[in-house]
Amino acid sequence: MEKYTFIDRYLHSQYELLDFRFSQNRDINTLFTYLNNLHSTADKLKELFGCNIKDTPEFKILRTVRNYFHHIGDVDEIRLYVSAGENTIVSHSQHLIIPLETFAKSLKSFIDNNTAPEGHRDHKRKKAFIESELGSMFICFDYGPELLQNLEKFCNRPSLKLDGKIYELGFDMYKFVYNITNTIADKCREIEELKVKQAVIDLDSSYTSSKNIEKLDITCSPANAPIMTIEGFIYPNKIEAAI
Repeated sequence: MEKYTFIDRYLHSQYELLDFRFSQNRDINTLFTYLNNLHSTADKLKELFGCNIKDTPEFKILRTVRNYFHHIGDVDEIRLYVSAGENTIVSHSQHLIIPLETFAKSLKSFIDNNTAPEGHRDHKRKKAFIESELGSMFICFDYGPELLQNLEKFCNRPSLKLDGKIYELGFDMYKFVYNITNTIADKCREIEELKVKQAVIDLDSSYTSSKNIEKLDITCSPANAPIMTIEGFIYPNKIEAAI
C-alpha cells in the first residue's frame, strides 16, 4: 500500500492548478483543493518528519487566502496567459489571479483574528506577531506596505480607470504556488521516506527552490509598466481614479 499519499495529493493538485497540460481537469474546486492540500502537507511534513515549511513567506500568503476561503468567503480565480507588452520581460507565462479585494480581505481577516484590544495582557505580543507575519509575507511582493496602509480601501473592490475603461485590480498568486512547490520538492528529496516515492522521483530538475521566481518578477520600462487587473496586465497610457 502506498505510504505518505499526502505528497501525491499535493503534487497532483499543483499540476492541475499550474500545468497547462492539466487545464482540462480544472473546475470550481481546483484552487480550494490545492490550498487545502498545501495546508495538510505542511502539517504532515512537520508532524511526521520535523520539516517546517510554515515559515516560508509563500506559504504564509497562501495560508492567509486559504483561511479566508475556508472560513469566510469564496475566492474566485481567473486563469489567463501573460500578455507582455513591448520591452517587458515576465518570469512566468500564466497568471493565477484573484481579485485584489479578496487578498486584502484575507489580510484583514488575519489581522482581526489575531488582534487583542489595548489594555489586554496579550496586546503587545499579538501586535508583534502580526507585524512579524506581515513583514515576512511582504518579502515576496513589493507593494505590501502600501496595501496595508490603505487596507479598508482595498477591501472595497479597488479599481482604476485605464484609458477610459474601469478595471478591477487583481492579485496574481502564480509565483507563490510555483515557489512553495519548489520548496516542497527540495524538502522531499532530503527526506529518506519521501525521496523514493515515484511522484518525487518523477519531478524534473526545474522543481527546486534555486529556480524560484524573485520578488521583482517583471522587467520593464518605467514608462510602460503594466497594472495587474482581473483581466490580466493592462498597459495604459492614461490612469485615472475610478469614480
